[in-house]
Amino acid sequence: MKDFVADLFFHFFIMMMIPFINIILSRYKKGLKTNSIFLLTILFSLILSMSFPVKVGDGIAFDLKFIPVFISFFYIGPIAGGITVVAILGVNILEEHMELLVLFINYLIITPLFGFVYKCYQIGNPWKKLCIGIAFYLLITGSRTIALIQSGHSNDFVYLFSFSIVSFLTLAIIIYLIEMNKLQIAMLEQLQNADKLNAVSQLAASVAHEIRNPMTTIRGFLQILKDEDNLTSKQGMFLSISLDELDRTQNIIGDFLSLARPTNNYFESISLSQTLVDVAQFMHPFAVMSNVNLITNIEGNLVINGNTNECKQVFINLIKNAIEAMPSGGNLELFAYKENENAIINITDEGIGIDPIQIKQLGQPYYSTKTKGTGLGLMISFDIIKRMNGDYKIISKVNVGTTFHLSFPM
Repeated sequence: MKDFVADLFFHFFIMMMIPFINIILSRYKKGLKTNSIFLLTILFSLILSMSFPVKVGDGIAFDLKFIPVFISFFYIGPIAGGITVVAILGVNILEEHMELLVLFINYLIITPLFGFVYKCYQIGNPWKKLCIGIAFYLLITGSRTIALIQSGHSNDFVYLFSFSIVSFLTLAIIIYLIEMNKLQIAMLEQLQNADKLNAVSQLAASVAHEIRNPMTTIRGFLQILKDEDNLTSKQGMFLSISLDELDRTQNIIGDFLSLARPTNNYFESISLSQTLVDVAQFMHPFAVMSNVNLITNIEGNLVINGNTNECKQVFINLIKNAIEAMPSGGNLELFAYKENENAIINITDEGIGIDPIQIKQLGQPYYSTKTKGTGLGLMISFDIIKRMNGDYKIISKVNVGTTFHLSFPM
């Protein structure tokens, strides 16, 4: 019995390498390198567990190979999960284990089940993920119990029960540690963004007005100079460029002032349908000038709680970004409809697209996919969506297009 307990603790500490390495790697930027190191750690713990199983007696032995498969599949990806399953089969082939066919059949069944709940797992909260993990381990325990009974080793059931309890706890602790680490990182990022926003707001409040006044004067004088008849074509071009850059600077200052402006928490029932129609009409000339075909399909009677002006600001900003993402023109779709008591808005372009790394950074101060952008427009828009109890999702493929999927409770 002492050897059995010692083996249990040994396997527990083997598996604790997984969350420990995950916590260390999470301090670095996510990427192929960190995922590869995490997968190697999982494979190492898998091989250790299979090489030194918990022996009960009478040729019966247990290990924790299911945990590495589960973690690699749901926390790295299905491909990593497949690699882990192949590693299990490879170890059994090398050691000439007789249960190779049984393992193959088991994972041939369980892998599609993993795929079935994969999306649900990714969007679930930590407790939901914990329940999914425990449910799968109950299936494993059930199959082990049946195998134990059929082999005529019912007397060893107490060992299986003890091993199963430790397995449940090990899997639960690993999921909990990984999820809490992800939550902590997300909170740190939010705090960093809040600090940046606070710094930008203070800067905007103290500087923006002082900059705008002399710029207005400069623009006036440049406009007067541009109207002169004796200018050369090159001088006229330089003045036009100067005026355009001044206008762009004015827009940036406007974004700064929006950050410094007190948050408007006064919400009322507004017609989202009419707001979208107004925005589409307002943006139509800009779309035509950019050779973009603005296609709208907006259901009537979409009513949400919010602020009309702020709501317009969000959609104008998103549509403007979508049009600017199509320098060669194309189709821009603005669809709005009701789904499960929510108002859904999809803004889809055929532009240059955004890669996954850029998507994660959108909405941060000073980060923009445009060469002359500040990122403040999207940051303000995302903040408005959040205050209206809305949600957003960005789906994009490089050189294909981008869809902004927004949802507001009706």
